[in-house]
Amino acid sequence: MEYVSQINVLAVVVSIIAGQILSTLWFTVLFGDPWAQEYGAESRQQHTAEVPGYTYGVQLLCTVALTLSLAVLHRMVGIEGVAGGLGIGLFVAVGFAMATILPGQAFLKRWRVAAIAGGSQVAMILAISTILAAWP
Repeated sequence: MEYVSQINVLAVVVSIIAGQILSTLWFTVLFGDPWAQEYGAESRQQHTAEVPGYTYGVQLLCTVALTLSLAVLHRMVGIEGVAGGLGIGLFVAVGFAMATILPGQAFLKRWRVAAIAGGSQVAMILAISTILAAWP
């Protein structure tokens, strides 16, 4: 696939690191306690202690997959500049991420989970897409 060879590896690595940092801040500093409460824990600390260690590895692999997919998509459709990165990021965030997060949580009547998880995905996609576009 010719688009893979066109990817800026350094931009991908920076995007993965930024995505991990953003996700960590989202689920600890910004929404740690509400997120923990949605899963039956009394506090962020209790929830963190109960989360299996491999979960963080799964998160990292998903961030890598998300970043590489966005990088290939950028190349396929010719995204350039921050505005283009934000535009395609918003398209992917709403058209794919939110469109797949909301239905499952709606059927479970877990609107708070949908808002926190969906917000995290939108923020990550926008940040990663912007970094990739700004650093071709």
